[in-house]
Amino acid sequence: MVCGSAVGQDIADADFSVEPASGSSSFWSPLFDTRIKERRAFDFLSGGMPDRLMYFGGVDASHWSLGAYGGLQWAPAGLNKDGFILRFFLSENLERYTTGTRSDYTQISRAAILPGYLMRSGNLEIQLLAGLDMEADYFYHDQRRSRLRAMLGARGTMDVWWEPTRELMLQYAISGTTIDTGYTTRIAAGWRLFDLFWIGPEAALSNDYFSQQTRIGGHLTGLRTGPYEWSFAAGHVRDNFERQGVYARFGIVMRPPRAPFFEN
Repeated sequence: MVCGSAVGQDIADADFSVEPASGSSSFWSPLFDTRIKERRAFDFLSGGMPDRLMYFGGVDASHWSLGAYGGLQWAPAGLNKDGFILRFFLSENLERYTTGTRSDYTQISRAAILPGYLMRSGNLEIQLLAGLDMEADYFYHDQRRSRLRAMLGARGTMDVWWEPTRELMLQYAISGTTIDTGYTTRIAAGWRLFDLFWIGPEAALSNDYFSQQTRIGGHLTGLRTGPYEWSFAAGHVRDNFERQGVYARFGIVMRPPRAPFFEN
């Protein structure tokens, strides 16, 4: 997220079985094993133990931009159950535009308050949210602020996380705003590696008042250390100004640990 958070199941749904190796097919067969319809209770790659509140943040950079984001999500019934959710999101971005001998900078501040609903069915999770969107753009020329542009609008977001087999996941996110009809969408696939994290390809497309970007790269998601869950991504980015280069993204999610045999 921060797109498509995933959470663990109740202890009653735990599956501790270990299948024996069976010749040359033992490595590949788990990738396509669809018999597991529920997530494992102690599956750290799916978010660890259930909780009501999680915090998230990260940094995103390319050759001509630098951004940071953060926020929190609250689920009164618990992040492992269907029900109401509330997400609060903040971001700050700095974009550089160079034409000949002139360099312009734009500082873009965004905030959103998004109530919504979380739906889970087996190994599929969908989050639907919609609410208030706010944006302030500061334009700089020769290191001096030339003008301010502030707007209010509405934003809608959908996050999907699906584990079609024991070892594979698919993640999709789309978010759109009425401010300048901006949108961003991302799709990623992942392979569970060493039972420690997901790794795989990703692709993203975004459009706003300033530019349209296309990204193709790879990601590592769900590397967990205590209550922290880390993600990394890098790849190639191109925009409608014919600029292209490398992008990198780092993200962190914090879910406070909970005792496994007690409800929230």
